[in-house]
Amino acid sequence: MKPPDAPTGRGAAAPTPDAGGAEVTDVPAGRVALDAIDEGVRELLLRRVAVSRQVQALRRSTGQPGIQYARENLVIGRYVDALGDPGADIALAILQLCRGRLG
Repeated sequence: MKPPDAPTGRGAAAPTPDAGGAEVTDVPAGRVALDAIDEGVRELLLRRVAVSRQVQALRRSTGQPGIQYARENLVIGRYVDALGDPGADIALAILQLCRGRLG
């Protein structure tokens, strides 16, 4: 669920991130926290890649296209709603990672 001040579409500024209640009191501790978050993001991305490729294979095995652009547009929209315009670039990078380059 997005916070009340979250952007609702393209052209909106990114919301102010919530630190999740954790207060960083010094730079080294902040960097440790950021490194842990980055590791979690990488692990989630690798998991998403694996699941996405399985879904693509299942669709292809039933004669459907591997990529569904309407679904991708929904994914992109969710990232934009949560993160503002930079969310589109993030979503596109994630989608490319999961399905490969188009064209």
